[in-house]
Amino acid sequence: MKIIIVGAGIIGVHLADSLSRENHEVYLIEVNPDIAARVDEKIDAKVIIGRGSDPEILKQAGIQTADLVIAVTNADEINLIVCFLAARFGAKRRIARVRSGSLLQAVKNFRDQQFAIEEFINPEEVAAFDIIRAVKTPGAREVADFAEGRILLRAFNLPAESTLCGHRMDDLRTEDFPWPFLIVAIIRSGEVIMPKGSTTLEPSDRIYALLPKDSLGEFLTFIDPETRRARKVIICGATHISEIVARELSETVGDIVLIEEDPDTCEQLAGRLNTVRVINGSASESDILKEAGIEAADAFIASTSNDHANLVSAVLAKKMGAKTTIITTQQPDYLSIIDAMDINVVINPRLRAVDQILRLVRGKGIRSVINLLDCDCEALEFVPEENAAVTKAPLKELAFPKNSIVGAVLRDKDVFLANGETQIRPGERVVVFCQEKSVKKLQELFIRKQIF
Repeated sequence: MKIIIVGAGIIGVHLADSLSRENHEVYLIEVNPDIAARVDEKIDAKVIIGRGSDPEILKQAGIQTADLVIAVTNADEINLIVCFLAARFGAKRRIARVRSGSLLQAVKNFRDQQFAIEEFINPEEVAAFDIIRAVKTPGAREVADFAEGRILLRAFNLPAESTLCGHRMDDLRTEDFPWPFLIVAIIRSGEVIMPKGSTTLEPSDRIYALLPKDSLGEFLTFIDPETRRARKVIICGATHISEIVARELSETVGDIVLIEEDPDTCEQLAGRLNTVRVINGSASESDILKEAGIEAADAFIASTSNDHANLVSAVLAKKMGAKTTIITTQQPDYLSIIDAMDINVVINPRLRAVDQILRLVRGKGIRSVINLLDCDCEALEFVPEENAAVTKAPLKELAFPKNSIVGAVLRDKDVFLANGETQIRPGERVVVFCQEKSVKKLQELFIRKQIF
């Protein structure tokens, strides 16, 4: 597939790297020559210096024969222009990153008449709902939903007091655990383990578990018998992400406080968020955190536009009593230091946007893609086609790639965990946990014919 990516920011570079490694023909357009030079040394893609909204630059990349154009610059307007031009030049498919909620809605209202964009990506909205899932799953380190929220993937660090510690995988399939769940991976001392029946869970293991939505409440008590739902949440920063989180959580959380340094913004927020207490001040100051009631906070969320401020305020909040700390960051390097800083959850909106686009690029059979940050694996939702190989026999008789696990299946309205006897039917929603290098082989099992 010939793919043109406009914008060599975090999203563009990650996409170009991933897609070039999957043997696509990738062109990356970047206006800044210094950034373009650095990227050109790191990834196996054709890097072109110039404005993606310049028709001549697009022609240089071969826009007329492009299978897919992805516009992910930091400017919504440029992304829209790129896709508009791509459609006129004959590019087959177009994806645009649009962060402005009002602009996105206006474009959607007129998309049939004026715009030729098939998919819109809004990283901030995706990140906001990841934060909401994390707050509603106390103790979770990573969160993802599949099949419209009916199938959940959650990652936890097992505390020593967890009911699960000391159990073998075989034990977890007995009647002692009537609420179904399946542990699909374990990280132990930095090593990723695909568990077998004889694998025993140990304190401090990070486990990745698939489970039906209805099992979540009971499963949380297995992780930590003292777990409870969030009653007080403090949010730092008046960003689009923060406002979505505050508004959505206010339906289930009784006490929400939002801290913002700009007084005018505070006044505006107070008018829009009637059930949220808004405090003017800096969350990196202990007096402000005390005023917000940090010692009673079940969750502290730092989502300002300043990554460093998010990190500092979250460390301070945890020291002052916050049970769970969640930060957003645009820097992938922050992901490697969160354990040392005692931060519970780090969410990178741009990397989540990469997941959205990978699902669209990979195409047939794949409904969603989640890259898991700490274990170099992916969780994918497949929909098998009629006469696909995966529908021909029980799972135990099929040749699945090494280090891949079929975890959960949505059949009609029922979710069940897969085992060797499971036979998948066309059109079902199937969640598979695997290493990235196995994706292509898995996809071949779920579609009618081999991918070329």
